[in-house]
Amino acid sequence: MKKIDDKKKISLNIAESFKSKKFKYGGYATVITLILIAALVIVNLVADLVPVRIDLTTNKLYSLSEQTTEILENLDKDVTIYYIGEQGSANPVIEEIVQRYARLSSHIRSDYIDPVRDPLTAQKYTKDNNSLSTGNILVECGDLFRVISQYEMYNFRQSQTTGEYQVESLAVEQRLTSAILFVTGAETPVAYELQGHGEKSLTYNTKRQMELENFEVKSLTLLGLDAVPEDAGLLIVNGPQRDLTDDELDVLKEYLANGGKMLFMMDLLINELPKFQELLETYGIGLTNTMVIEGEPGKFIGGNPLYVIPTYGSHEIINPIKNNNLPMFLPGAHALKEAETLRTTLTIETLLETSDKAFGRPVTSSDTSLEKQAGDLEGPLKLAVAIEDNVYNLAANETYKARLVVIGNSDFLDVGLEGGSNLFMNSLNWIYERKDTISIRPKSLTYQPLTVTGMQLRIYGALALIIVPLICLIAGLAVWLRRRNL
Repeated sequence: MKKIDDKKKISLNIAESFKSKKFKYGGYATVITLILIAALVIVNLVADLVPVRIDLTTNKLYSLSEQTTEILENLDKDVTIYYIGEQGSANPVIEEIVQRYARLSSHIRSDYIDPVRDPLTAQKYTKDNNSLSTGNILVECGDLFRVISQYEMYNFRQSQTTGEYQVESLAVEQRLTSAILFVTGAETPVAYELQGHGEKSLTYNTKRQMELENFEVKSLTLLGLDAVPEDAGLLIVNGPQRDLTDDELDVLKEYLANGGKMLFMMDLLINELPKFQELLETYGIGLTNTMVIEGEPGKFIGGNPLYVIPTYGSHEIINPIKNNNLPMFLPGAHALKEAETLRTTLTIETLLETSDKAFGRPVTSSDTSLEKQAGDLEGPLKLAVAIEDNVYNLAANETYKARLVVIGNSDFLDVGLEGGSNLFMNSLNWIYERKDTISIRPKSLTYQPLTVTGMQLRIYGALALIIVPLICLIAGLAVWLRRRNL
């Protein structure tokens, strides 16, 4: 009988334990824990299905510009973006950017081409003796395609101290959007390099950059021509050493008067170029033939006040450079001067200028002092301007819009800094009135270190070492006391 009574007591104790507060609170805690675990699993499963990605990177590496978004929304042709290499071997950063293209347009899809396993397919895309290489990207639409080298998806900068090249920025969006425009039939304007006056030839890298942004580059000699070729989208004058002839001047005046488009990069010369001067003065800008000497500390590099770090103006050409803090300097800059009075059809906007402590010294001066002297031009000095001239032609019953960019230097393009190449390309796109690609600029990969003051360090230290542990201790003690009294 005693054993039966003991069993009854145990059964009653077990039954009573299910009714106790401890069991209830423990049960509630278990149920809540299970619900939270289930909720987390469901949220993760749903998150993978939702086509929304938030770019939390410092430089917004994965975010696409408004221009790209608009182009993709209006895309009406099927485009395939191929990764070159084994299946699944794509760079994760590039793959994420491509996926964002595909999410914005149902006409974009991605795939792989493996040149090793499928050489016949790879051979189809051989162009100019350049075959597909692992790491490249191929953009194709119909019969048109463009290959983007893995090295063209980054911009490099050469170290002034070691001479080594370092990755400076990511240019994937630039390259992909331009390639999509190209293969879907976007216009490819002809950019003529003017020759015959000792001009510098654009470098291979510059020409390649122009091709990637859908410009066709050709050379032009005006001697013996009555007019600029009809297929000219714009003209580039790169550091001429000799002057125009009278006939050439007339041809260029006629070209601009009918809505022509030109980029001038004018170097400082001992001998003046009166015909070029006359052409530019027609549009309100004069060549001062003075060397810029920067007197503001921090506004020149290498301790050389002739290597000017310009102040940026506000213009659609320069804003992307300014907003992305892209580096630029002009070695041996030539000061420009705006005419005091301008005709009403002209608009001149400053792109680059010096500080107010800079001055311009006549190139013919024998003074080697780096201090301002009598006769030197007062700063700030203009270094680059954008000009627009809107003239109504009564005979044709239409308004002709001429656009010019004048830069008082050409060497800025060859020093290897990203700001200089962007100034050049943005100028071309603005001159030709192509807004789509001006703001699609590289994403800087230069990260600024976190700076913490002494006071902030003490506050963060106190939070980590004292306050947070103390809060955890108090919370744990409160839970323990509460459970003890249950």
